[in-house]
Amino acid sequence: MNNRSNLVRWLGAFTLSVCLVPLAMAQTPATPQAGGGPGGGMGRGMGWQAPAFAEFDLDGNGVLTETEFYQARGQRIAERSQQGYAMRGLANAPEFSAIDRNGDGQVDATEFASAQAQHRQQRFQTP
Repeated sequence: MNNRSNLVRWLGAFTLSVCLVPLAMAQTPATPQAGGGPGGGMGRGMGWQAPAFAEFDLDGNGVLTETEFYQARGQRIAERSQQGYAMRGLANAPEFSAIDRNGDGQVDATEFASAQAQHRQQRFQTP
């Protein structure tokens, strides 16, 4: 995967989030929440819930393709935005190539869990 296609994918996800957040905010009644979304105010990262592999495995075949991964990520961003979650960490979301540890163009449940564990560890390290 070249840097240009990674940039295009990142810009697409960023643009989607920039468009969806104001739309969702306009449709959601304002409620004061310390952390900016459900679960907010409970401490750093306490409201974050890692997605299940099955949420990303849209066709249910046990592996994720790059297209499936980005489609599922876009759906998750849209849903969480509509639920009132702050979209603070989008720039830190891992790319498909970082999750596809063996480089075979597919991500299985083991690779997905391993990437989640690494991402979780990075989230909770002190800056």
